[in-house]
Amino acid sequence: MLARTHRVPLLAAAMAVALTTAAAGSAAATASRPVAQTAVPQAHAATAPQISTLPNGDRVLVTGSGPAAMVTVLGPDGGTVPAVRYAPNPQHAYVIPDSVMTAPAQFVASQYEIPALETAAAPAAVPYYPLHILQINGVDTDGAGASGQTFLFNMDDSSKVSLPPILLTNGVARLAVPAGHYSATTFFPVFDASGDTITSLRIVTNTDFTVADTGVTTVTADERLATVPVLAATPRPTVNDDDLIQFTRTDLTGRATGVLSNSNGPTYVNPTAPAQVGGFAYQLVDWGGSSPAGSADPYRYDLMYPAADHIDADETFPVDASKLATVHNTIDSDPGNTGHQGLYMNAFSGPTLGGFGIGYVIPTPEHLTTYYSAPLDGVSISPAVAMEPPSRDSQYAIFGTDAPAYNGPGVTWRTWGHGPLTPQVGQYQAATYCRACADGDTVELGLNPLQDSSPDTWGGFSYQNVSHMTVYRDGAQVLSQDYSTDAFLTGQSQTPGTYRLVYDEDLTGAPLTQSTVSHTDITVPYDPAADAKWTLPAADTCYAQGSSTTACSILPVLDLNYQLASDDVNTTHGPVAGMLLTVGHQSYGKAGSQAAITGATVSVSYDKGATWTPASVVPAGQGHYAVLWTNGAKGATPWLKVTATDALGGSITQTVANAYTIG
Repeated sequence: MLARTHRVPLLAAAMAVALTTAAAGSAAATASRPVAQTAVPQAHAATAPQISTLPNGDRVLVTGSGPAAMVTVLGPDGGTVPAVRYAPNPQHAYVIPDSVMTAPAQFVASQYEIPALETAAAPAAVPYYPLHILQINGVDTDGAGASGQTFLFNMDDSSKVSLPPILLTNGVARLAVPAGHYSATTFFPVFDASGDTITSLRIVTNTDFTVADTGVTTVTADERLATVPVLAATPRPTVNDDDLIQFTRTDLTGRATGVLSNSNGPTYVNPTAPAQVGGFAYQLVDWGGSSPAGSADPYRYDLMYPAADHIDADETFPVDASKLATVHNTIDSDPGNTGHQGLYMNAFSGPTLGGFGIGYVIPTPEHLTTYYSAPLDGVSISPAVAMEPPSRDSQYAIFGTDAPAYNGPGVTWRTWGHGPLTPQVGQYQAATYCRACADGDTVELGLNPLQDSSPDTWGGFSYQNVSHMTVYRDGAQVLSQDYSTDAFLTGQSQTPGTYRLVYDEDLTGAPLTQSTVSHTDITVPYDPAADAKWTLPAADTCYAQGSSTTACSILPVLDLNYQLASDDVNTTHGPVAGMLLTVGHQSYGKAGSQAAITGATVSVSYDKGATWTPASVVPAGQGHYAVLWTNGAKGATPWLKVTATDALGGSITQTVANAYTIG
């Protein structure tokens, strides 16, 4: 999450992709702020995710921090690449692309260690154990020595052995470990004739073996055993482009350790029986497949299945079409995206697997149908979209949502990236965090740095956007800061008053030609006694709450939702432009101010704000307004200015430069 450090990303996510959904918190630095007004928490800093560049140039994007953080691994073209996420203990975490197997002899584990995924706590003192030699032999499909990547688990007590990934070079690895019961999972990427492109992945699990306390123990990881393809019987033809699989081992002390792997399909595994010592769990967290190339109606499937304590000889998973969620996505683009590519992201997060973002490069603009099965075992799936491909050196905007990808069987529609793209507080049905809430003498005022025509999206950037926020209390400035979308104020008087939030954002350095600069000025009436009736639901997060046990109050911040009558590159055609404007307040489910909207105005400028022409604004009931104005010359990018007021005395004025294009 990109602009929100606790979102995905494209992943947010990206990512948000993404895209949002994962853990709060970040190690990213924030700008200095006036001490008297209290700094914004790091979880709210408007910064990009932490990025680690691997030796081969792939980038690891980490949104959040620690074991629950979201991880996305991006290759040079902006798409996600096959990789493994592995943490033998909380103090060491690795992200390793499968491409390391092109040169296993050059692998240095420390170069793939990702500090953002680790905890800072020092491990307990580990006793010394007598060590014995274990030799792992890798065998390829021709019976020769195979290079592979092995993850070793001690099943008596995993704290006895916390090794980084073990690479088999020319088919052999030797190491010294304590005697006892073990398990190993070995990955064998299969490359094409060029040796550069991974065409499939073979995974071999040695479920139970014992390292003797004398001599050398030899274990063979035989690639020829991985003969079972991981398949899904989708109703429509698909090309398998992702398998996200988790292998979890639980030792005799009850401690679980595992490895999470994604591949670009197909994946082959070997049949296994249930573990004899400790526990074994194998879960297909996501089977992804896209429509065949050239399909007139592009679509994809993302399917999840429950964990099993073994691997069957037939790993073809059923698909019940009647239980799928069908989402028709309209993905808009900016005219500046001359490459006509973007990224569709899925962000997976859960209590045991942490987070993993997987993206698929798509043409843009695009109409994409997505089919999702119900999530399992507490794992959540959230989608996100990057409007441009997040290639190695590019900047891009990303949009995500906290709404789950699966919301029960049925058909829904969603539009991504439809402008004008503006900072807003938003309106949400799914659990999320409060953008502007109060609890006791703590007040938080925040915005999404970008929001499209869907009122529950959050938007962000792959880079540090230029922004400035100023906050006033009863006319007196209480905070002024750069590079943040949140003001976090403590020690506030609980007498009625008025807050004013002024937020300026400049995106002219991004590959965006529309909605490049915005100025948002919001007046928020503050009355702790009256605001208490707008209680934030328990499922939502309130950062103003701190350690308090009282429920937060939702502040009556006005929200603007723009439904511009433009095409999928945010371009209008013809002599007249039209828009449905909805004015409301931030809301969470049914909670939030219901104060009446008392008026709205819209004006348009064709000379960069020097002069403004009022548009025709016709009330359509309950904060809805039909807006019409005369278009200017073809190729122009007009500015829009919107104002609105409510019965509480709240107001909003928002100016958007280059809001759309006239075609």
